[in-house]
Amino acid sequence: MTTKASTKHPYAAIEHRVLDSAAYTALPFSAQSLLMMLARQLNGKNNGRLQATATYLQPRGFSDNTVTRGIADLIAAGLIYRTRCGGFHQGPSLYAVTWLSIGSQRDGLFLD
Repeated sequence: MTTKASTKHPYAAIEHRVLDSAAYTALPFSAQSLLMMLARQLNGKNNGRLQATATYLQPRGFSDNTVTRGIADLIAAGLIYRTRCGGFHQGPSLYAVTWLSIGSQRDGLFLD
């Protein structure tokens, strides 16, 4: 009898149609890596509340300039959307991946 392997560990899944798209393949590797770090945060309920903060990304080898360029590249490619602009006393900017729907907690997000 064969049992189905299961995992209780979280994982980051990006659909093949995204990875195979011209938009994704045209990105520099640093922007592709940043997209992986954004997708790593997804839990099925929080799309639209993904963060690209220095606290989260610097330990993973990202510089501030790489993040700034990567965010611009991902937005221009149509793979992420900025749902909230952060700033001093406003908290971090928030993002959504465009191939999934936005989570149900929409308060404070710019979705027009």
